[in-house]
Amino acid sequence: ARFPDVTGSPLEIDGEVGSLTWGAMFGASTVPANSAAPSALAQAAVAFAITQIGVMEKPIGSNRGPEVDRYLSAVGLDLAVGSFAWCVAFTHFCYRQAAEKLALPNPHIRTAGVLDHWNKAGRKPRVVRVTSARAADDPGLVKPGALFIIDLGKGLGHSGMVIEVANGRLVTIEGNTNDNGSRNGIGVFKREARKIAQINRGFIDYSAF
Repeated sequence: ARFPDVTGSPLEIDGEVGSLTWGAMFGASTVPANSAAPSALAQAAVAFAITQIGVMEKPIGSNRGPEVDRYLSAVGLDLAVGSFAWCVAFTHFCYRQAAEKLALPNPHIRTAGVLDHWNKAGRKPRVVRVTSARAADDPGLVKPGALFIIDLGKGLGHSGMVIEVANGRLVTIEGNTNDNGSRNGIGVFKREARKIAQINRGFIDYSAF
């Protein structure tokens, strides 16, 4: 209640000794931190995602716009039907651009659905799913280029790309969000507020490709 974590943010009183509490007690060096993507494909996906920071919907709140339409078209959605949530379409597009640059097949599952992505990833060879429980126990399993999956209930969810893990906090790039981390926001944002323990479904890791 009285002490901040290693990033200077207030510790959350949750009754658990998570990675942030551990780092505050025993030092930042005792908590795993990852800043380098583990494969060329993941590195290229992160690099492309960074170039998209600041992309905004046009008009704001429409789930449309030149760049957003490219993301949605890449996963096969018919834009003549209307607008769609696009956080997973964004991560798919980042991996598609990375794969094309490296002349590799794109391993990212072609879907715009957050939970559909999670479920299908569990059936695809070489794709690693790190559950929320495993990630909380061992933050070192979460690597740059991985995609976080949050289940919000009633079939809704949110996803984004991890670009750095810093002492239990995630640095992410997220499509269809805002400064507050909404699942249906206005653009592509870099965020530093999410904690590993708050990712309630887990992470999808394509670094084996």
